[in-house]
Amino acid sequence: MEMDAPRWSQKVRLHLLWYWPLEPRKKIKRFLKFGDDFLEQGRPNLAQYSYHFSKRLAQRAGTVHLLKKIEKRLHKPW
Repeated sequence: MEMDAPRWSQKVRLHLLWYWPLEPRKKIKRFLKFGDDFLEQGRPNLAQYSYHFSKRLAQRAGTVHLLKKIEKRLHKPW
């Protein structure tokens, strides 16, 4: 039987990524990948949490094309 990591550890991982020294576009793409992974695992709340991080970062960085991708994923029906 395989166990998933607790939800709080996933949130900590996302918060650490926020402060990790990376180029903003790379961070945004990682947040999007984490969100997609969470959706595949059946965790839509964590996916939304990750997408909101990426949206906030995309707004700060001014990356319009990535912001459009994020908006599509945020408004997807779960």
